[in-house]
Amino acid sequence: MLNEKKELYIAPFKDTRWLCLSSLFFTIPSYYAYINNLYFHSITLLTASLISANYWRKATYSWRRTIDLMFAKIAFIIFFSDGIYYITSENYLITGSVALITSSYCFYLSSKLHKLHNNNWYKYHLLFHLISTYQQFIVIDSIKNKNNVVKRSGSTEYF
Repeated sequence: MLNEKKELYIAPFKDTRWLCLSSLFFTIPSYYAYINNLYFHSITLLTASLISANYWRKATYSWRRTIDLMFAKIAFIIFFSDGIYYITSENYLITGSVALITSSYCFYLSSKLHKLHNNNWYKYHLLFHLISTYQQFIVIDSIKNKNNVVKRSGSTEYF
């Protein structure tokens, strides 16, 4: 699809508006991180949310797409590695693993369906955003819980 400036759109706004909205869901775990003094994670999620929403509001092959893809990978590495280190609860390990597999599959399906010009592609990407939001919560909660254990033991050291 081309607009008047001859920019090639990834998809029409009637589809990407939902991805713009679901990108803003990352601000919820960002706030949760903030109120738990996890400022690095809060800023990471807030930045990811704003970059992603900015991209999806006008989804063209542009610098906004490049920045979104790069920062999404950075945020993924941060949360994935912190998830491996901090998640020790059996419930979080099970639901987090299932969520990781499911979100990966949703991301794969959204890419595959988009290439096939299937109009349902964005629904799978929206699910990917929603599941990612849950994953962000469990990582942040696990860090918070580990920090609380360290505080109760008399240490002021944070990991």
